[in-house]
Amino acid sequence: MPNHPTLTICAFLCNIAVLMNLQGKIILIVGGATGIGKATAEVCAAAGANVIVADFNAAEGEATAKATGGTFHAVDVTDEASVANVFNRITADHGKLDALIQTAGVLKGAFVPIEEFSVDMFKQVIDVNLVGSLLCAKYAVPLLKKSEKAAIVLVSSGAAVGGSSSYAYGASKGGVNTLGITLANKLAADNIRVNVVMPGSIDTAMKRSVVDAERERFGLGGPQQQLQLGEPVGVGRILAWLASDDADYVRGMISTR
Repeated sequence: MPNHPTLTICAFLCNIAVLMNLQGKIILIVGGATGIGKATAEVCAAAGANVIVADFNAAEGEATAKATGGTFHAVDVTDEASVANVFNRITADHGKLDALIQTAGVLKGAFVPIEEFSVDMFKQVIDVNLVGSLLCAKYAVPLLKKSEKAAIVLVSSGAAVGGSSSYAYGASKGGVNTLGITLANKLAADNIRVNVVMPGSIDTAMKRSVVDAERERFGLGGPQQQLQLGEPVGVGRILAWLASDDADYVRGMISTR
């Protein structure tokens, strides 16, 4: 039986993830306290990276940093001064950055009808998911320019192209996609590669909240409740690989399970 192209590519990516070398790389994972961000921090550390975890969740963020031999910085990605402070500390500690992996995000308003969707809720989600990604990129770029090969990896969602349970979440992640495309075009001359990853149904607290919201509104047996959720580490391996020099030829947006 001939090899299927998609299966061949997947097998190649899995092998690369196992073999990748991040030795000595300074990698900041925003939203690294839990879920996909935590899994990414663990994979990066196992591959030899110097991991920096930044998150609003200080208790779990510090635990992830300790477990990965890294450092932790508290951050509110909606607050420019808070974001700037994190990068000032990274400048003082390291003087440069090799990769920014931005996984921080929130989902609010799952299955809330448009007639009931508040503008305040919409803005809260946009501020975290989209404005937060902009601010992290804004302050990371000067440090990334000091690396020979640098990368920005933004985490969007399959909801950006396939529809979402939440108007705000879908709109915010669509914005992250376009932000990533724009950054990639503008930063290529500075040797900073930018990729956007769109995970699908992954077993995180956020996804579980969507399943619970569906059950609460519509009862048992809805489509979200039938999903077989993937493990966060599966996406974490892809994010870590994209931060490595082995991904130097990869461009654009990448969909995952």
